[in-house]
Amino acid sequence: MFRKSPSPPPPPCRRDRRRPFRPAALPVLLSLLLPLLAGCGGSLVGFPYSRESLVFPPSQSRLPRIQLLSVADERPAAQREGSGHFVGITFPDDASWSRPVADLYRDALLQDIGQTSLAEAVPLSNQADYTLEATVHSFHCRMERNAVSYALPVGVGLVGGFFWGDDASSKLKRGLVLAVAALGALPTPLHLRAEAEVELVLRDRGGRELWRQVCIGEIEDDAGEPAVSRRDAHFAQRLLPQAVKRCNACLLGQLRQWLVEHPLDEG
Repeated sequence: MFRKSPSPPPPPCRRDRRRPFRPAALPVLLSLLLPLLAGCGGSLVGFPYSRESLVFPPSQSRLPRIQLLSVADERPAAQREGSGHFVGITFPDDASWSRPVADLYRDALLQDIGQTSLAEAVPLSNQADYTLEATVHSFHCRMERNAVSYALPVGVGLVGGFFWGDDASSKLKRGLVLAVAALGALPTPLHLRAEAEVELVLRDRGGRELWRQVCIGEIEDDAGEPAVSRRDAHFAQRLLPQAVKRCNACLLGQLRQWLVEHPLDEG
């Protein structure tokens, strides 16, 4: 008697290894980019202020003694808090500075006063011939990009995915991956502008106003950076000290002219 041999098990069903593209992956990719677009990576912004090479020739028998009485920070909220996204960004905000802006400008102004031999800075009012008050109206950088800066890398990535993928799903999926990579790798043009606007008021020992002046220092530059690049600290540390130097050159030049016209020897 013969036993019927068991039939072999059916072959396992072959599943298509290609996974369909899931639209939910797109927010995940975008979430990787948003932190790059939102800030400068957490590094605090310093203020490397250069030495002043210009020295004013002596105009009086002795240098006038000036006390820097106060530095007021009256920047608008857009500069204090930072503003803008993508195509136009104002930075750094107050939280990004290593020190308060008023302290940064105070040190820069005292340095320029001393190194130009404009006057002798003294700490006490009873030592001073004059008092000086400073008000910071603007102290920021502005970065502007064209919308094409974002569209071009995305287009390059999608075109690459079209040639690389096998079907519509894989073309779109790989195109999005390439688009994200292109946003972080391809340099695109951006325009940078740093501005410092400061008002100085000179008073005599009795508090009477003698002289007032407002000056603006500006520096502009063009650069090529990836669309998601946010090197805020780098640009602020490179451009803002130059803008402050120009602003102070204007202010101290005007102040020197007044001091020449009103020498201490004449009371």
